[in-house]
Amino acid sequence: MWDSLESAVSKLKDQPKSHWQNYLGFYSSWLGGYFKEPWAMSVPMDDHGFHRGDGVFEAARIHERAYFDLDSHLNRLQNSARLIGMELPWSIDQIRSICVELARRCNADSGILRLYVTRGPGGFSPDPRETLGPQLYAAITRMISPPAEKYTNGCRALLSTVRAKDPWYSRIKSLNYLQNVLMKKECRDQGYDIPLCANAEGVLAEGATENLMIITADFELVVPKFDYTLKGTTVSLVMRLAEENQKTLGLKAVRLGDVRIEDLKKAKEAAFVGTTLGVLPISSLNDEPVAGGRQGPICAFLNKELLARMAKDPKLRTSF
Repeated sequence: MWDSLESAVSKLKDQPKSHWQNYLGFYSSWLGGYFKEPWAMSVPMDDHGFHRGDGVFEAARIHERAYFDLDSHLNRLQNSARLIGMELPWSIDQIRSICVELARRCNADSGILRLYVTRGPGGFSPDPRETLGPQLYAAITRMISPPAEKYTNGCRALLSTVRAKDPWYSRIKSLNYLQNVLMKKECRDQGYDIPLCANAEGVLAEGATENLMIITADFELVVPKFDYTLKGTTVSLVMRLAEENQKTLGLKAVRLGDVRIEDLKKAKEAAFVGTTLGVLPISSLNDEPVAGGRQGPICAFLNKELLARMAKDPKLRTSF
């Protein structure tokens, strides 16, 4: 006798998990609708996104009842899909509308949207031709920010033993994030806050989900090149904010470049920059002090300016 579908659904409903309280809502093109029940947040086991990591994703922030810089995330989603030869199931305008409707239903003042496009279900081999077509899944969860003291005292970074991704793959925000997971696991297992990876030549790349930024002794703001790191939407905006305030901040340049371990250790300021973090200062690398072990004035200014743009800039806000 096979177990009944009704029994499976009943067990899902009767076994709530504590972390479900952070899940506000879910959209599934496969199920064809919007759902608020966490147990409905499911993906078919034969979806290539699940068993092959064959898909792309984005994470966008909700701040004061509006998405922040949503279009940059959607454009990057489209570019990632293009690089792996996958068509998005809908236009950017249609996907934006789905995201807005999901946020409206969640009634969230703040949160994080996670948007996934998979190659779709249809089989278990690596052949994408067996799939039935791309699927879109979206979830909104509560915003969980780093403790406030981390922005004053800085975070503890670990130089990971996990190497940076191959440059071609680093430019795709794909569902295959095993290297990122292993970096984060190593970091947490050893009691650090955020990992940082480097390539075989010792050039620093990025964190598990964050870009790196330093202020050199010569007052240059430098971010590792996007040739071998993901082009972060937030760090790109922060670089533009730095350029707009270059004279006020006393910066001689705002640029992309190679950053090595010794450059980080000698930096006047250093930070991780990301969607959920904003501009989070780095106080140490493998317990060796970085940038005096505290937040510097330039990083503090840029984080404050970033939050101001989140709250007030109509060009960057998508309300719901």
